[in-house]
Amino acid sequence: MFVPVGIKKLTNVAVVRHRTHGARFEIACYKNTVLSYRRGHEKDVDNVLQSTEVYANVSKGIVAKDEELMKAYGTTDRAKICEVILEKGELQVSEKERKAESENAFRDAVTTLVEKCVNPGTNRPYPPGMIESALRDVHFSLDPKRSVKQQALEALPKLQAIFPIKRAEMRFSAVVPIAKEEALMTFVRENNGTVEISDLSASEASVTFTMDPSTYRALDKLTKECKGRLEVVTLAVTEEAVAGTFDEDTMKATASKQTAMEKAEEALAKIEISRPVAQPVTAPPHRRSEQLETLSATDANILVPRGPVSALPDEHASRRERFADLDKYEAGWEVELRSREGSSIVDAVFYSPQGELAKTYAEARRKAMAASK
Repeated sequence: MFVPVGIKKLTNVAVVRHRTHGARFEIACYKNTVLSYRRGHEKDVDNVLQSTEVYANVSKGIVAKDEELMKAYGTTDRAKICEVILEKGELQVSEKERKAESENAFRDAVTTLVEKCVNPGTNRPYPPGMIESALRDVHFSLDPKRSVKQQALEALPKLQAIFPIKRAEMRFSAVVPIAKEEALMTFVRENNGTVEISDLSASEASVTFTMDPSTYRALDKLTKECKGRLEVVTLAVTEEAVAGTFDEDTMKATASKQTAMEKAEEALAKIEISRPVAQPVTAPPHRRSEQLETLSATDANILVPRGPVSALPDEHASRRERFADLDKYEAGWEVELRSREGSSIVDAVFYSPQGELAKTYAEARRKAMAASK
């Protein structure tokens, strides 16, 4: 089949387009190499260009005419013209590639907020899924020509309008002459910094403290004026654990994790063994009838009578700490510890503030969380 000399077909290419002098010129490049070339990572043009030919239309294979190239670039040297188009031209990206780049940038923004922001109440970072959901709720969108990190941090005011979040503090270590120690401490106090370590010697003062990242430039300027040294010890000071509750949507999103945790807690409650008790504690007379109504036929002894979770004795300190979450969700929960007849297993039953019985900690926790919504 005859193919005209002025037509060269290419497939699976990335097109860089340049408009000048009323004409459009295109070159065919390998995918994912144009950006590397522009950033300076790729030096060899041959690894970028699929062909040194200059086209009027790559998809149709129409080659640009010499007179048009001479008018637009003052030369017909294709290699030089390709370099100009690579530098000044616009990269044409397919819809799928553009969508993939947008999703990658959005994930980078989520990662930035997770690493650099915390819950003010707990000083713990939020899970990525929670941040992603919140960004979509505020209709966050990215400009591909700007820094992802900068745009992510600019979204903080919108996020703060729907839930508590702030930049995590940075940990600094500053060393200044002893005569400038007071100036440094004054700056830290004025910017609500927290001093962790302060060492004074005959000639220098070394101070380690945490402070808001927005003060970094001013702090750096101050230490230079004092002829001292500044070091960033920790970029984001956070607690190790991840924050727990967020809102109703978050509760639904983490339902599967909670179910697994509740099963584990229920199994743990059944295998825990308490210290043997020679003489079981009996319930006070005015409450004994109320308790006996909830005891099953297999229950023999009440080790600890019904009362607040915080009132559990020290020998059951591990249970007291674990069950304390109930009061965080809904205050007023009570617990009763029972010993089975002929067994060392200890069962814990719970009573809601309304007097409803929950036979396991997992069941009590679910009710308390539901009541807190």
